[in-house]
Amino acid sequence: MVAWPNRIENPTPSVLIADDNDGWRGAVGDVLAREGFRTLEATCGEEAIELVRHERLDVVLIDFHMPRLDGIQTLRIIRREQYWLPAVLMTAHPADLPAAEVRALRVKTVLEKPVDRQVIVRVVTRVVRPW
Repeated sequence: MVAWPNRIENPTPSVLIADDNDGWRGAVGDVLAREGFRTLEATCGEEAIELVRHERLDVVLIDFHMPRLDGIQTLRIIRREQYWLPAVLMTAHPADLPAAEVRALRVKTVLEKPVDRQVIVRVVTRVVRPW
């Protein structure tokens, strides 16, 4: 006989914030943490990839302009290993984005920096809890 749990466990949603700007990354992380999200931070694409490989994540917020691996290059690698992981791209220069590749990488949305932190909360909440 199988015992069914009487309630569904709802783990805290985890958000990875990948941005080389320490102040921005920390501020976004603080806002999301106050809203009940578990936040992890990466200073570059390589760190983001390692965290994706080793952590349970619900969404990744990733900056387009980062040293060594930019946001698009990082997402290409992430998509090979975690095809389903929702991604939100952030950039101060949306005209620089390769639109076709952004679509091909299934980016949920692009946020233009600077973006109001409450907009980030709404977007992350919508991506993690779409109902």
